[in-house]
Amino acid sequence: MLGQDSTVHFPDSDLLIYSKVKDCHMPQVRISYFLLVCLSVILVLNGHRAHAQNRQKITRIQFRPENAKAGDVIPFYYKGEYHIFYMRNSSWGHIVSKDLVNWNELPDALAKGIDSLAPDGEGCWTGSIVENKGMFYLFYTGKNAADPKGDQKVMLATSKDLVQWTKEPSHTFYADGNIYWNKTINGKIDDKLIYHHQAFRDPDVFWNKEKNEWWMILHATVADQSFPATGLYISKDLINWRPSKPLVVYPVNTNVSGDCPFVFQSNGKWFLNFADYHYKTANRAEGPYDDQPREFDCGDLRVPKVMWDGRRNILMGWIADYEDNVDSGRISWGGTLCMPRELWTDSSGNEFQRPVKEVIESFRSLAIQRPQNFIREHVLKIPADYMFHAQLVAKTTDTKLVIRFPQTSRNDESDYHLKIDFTTKEIEMGSRYKSYKRVCDFDPRQAMDIRIFRLGDVLECFINDAWAFTMRAYKRESGKLTLIATEGTFKILRGEISEPRSAYSETISK
Repeated sequence: MLGQDSTVHFPDSDLLIYSKVKDCHMPQVRISYFLLVCLSVILVLNGHRAHAQNRQKITRIQFRPENAKAGDVIPFYYKGEYHIFYMRNSSWGHIVSKDLVNWNELPDALAKGIDSLAPDGEGCWTGSIVENKGMFYLFYTGKNAADPKGDQKVMLATSKDLVQWTKEPSHTFYADGNIYWNKTINGKIDDKLIYHHQAFRDPDVFWNKEKNEWWMILHATVADQSFPATGLYISKDLINWRPSKPLVVYPVNTNVSGDCPFVFQSNGKWFLNFADYHYKTANRAEGPYDDQPREFDCGDLRVPKVMWDGRRNILMGWIADYEDNVDSGRISWGGTLCMPRELWTDSSGNEFQRPVKEVIESFRSLAIQRPQNFIREHVLKIPADYMFHAQLVAKTTDTKLVIRFPQTSRNDESDYHLKIDFTTKEIEMGSRYKSYKRVCDFDPRQAMDIRIFRLGDVLECFINDAWAFTMRAYKRESGKLTLIATEGTFKILRGEISEPRSAYSETISK
């Protein structure tokens, strides 16, 4: 049986209040009780008022919780609202938006168990949310190394409004020990597999229409050979789950994380995505999936997932912080949520990204002048936060182009850069401390579309609304953006610098 509503209901009329104390014959007792109830009502109303004010706290485009980091995201679309649940320390934070630009903070959805021995006594790790018959089901990873039944397990919480959640500990389940490894049943495997892959976590649940059943995939470990895997559990009612053979089994020495897997169907194919930004494809949900994973991003984006809004897959993930907030620091867990993006596919089974139109429309274009001929260099003024958009064409296919921002010296390594080689089709985003490069299958004879978003200490770049680059960039200042052809020449067909219509990270309290 699912958990019962624990909301405290107060009488809403004086007659009801009086009926509670009508048997008390001492006036002072009646008055004291009456005042106590009134005080309780006032406290509840104040709580609702504070909650309403909390909903009006608005952050622009990229979200980051105050004095904290945002981690793994769990996006969920429902009736015109985009909900983003995200890991924050050992809890699940929650924000919501109607336009993918302004985000309202809501109360935390989950917190770790109070009892240190509880299945989620160390933390509530990531998972997924589905709706069925008016009830929302939140599946998450309970983490507690002190749990004798298992360090990681699948747990459930339910809600009727996506805000107030009730944990359902009676529906917790652990790896079965037959198909999937369970330390308590199968024993230690420290000599066979690193701790990262000693997993039973990150449940992602979806309705498989072809099979007419609920599927749950998760990062797991094969019981008999101790290989990391994308595991599969199946259910008819979202309560009782039976293990099935894995969708994918990885080699022991794989360099793929395997965390936070999710599955979706598009253009007649099934896509299996997993951290950080890898994917495999298959013709059927059960596979077989490609041997070699592919990438749909490049850089500092971590653990992105998608939600379907009836028209498109909206992707959200987090952009990693660097220690000491400097580009030379070590990368760390958690950071700032990326801007909402659309994840789309082509008929060949490739995944691409582009910024959603709502984000583009939230910028105000600033007029710039562009030369009419083929050139070797062009300089633009840029504010601290901006969107640079250009369509340009290379005169010859052996052209090499560098975009530097903000240009502070003639030293090519002093700034951030985007380098495009029209011969090899290799594109690189980087700085003196790091670089991220990938081969993008663009046509060097056609015009190239480039968008670079600079918001706060984050760079998000899109080439031809297809190939994405994401990078943390702590050096933030206004100045110049320079396009330089190190070989050949180029022509700017269209170019603009835009700035956010409202101040970046604006907070509004009404």
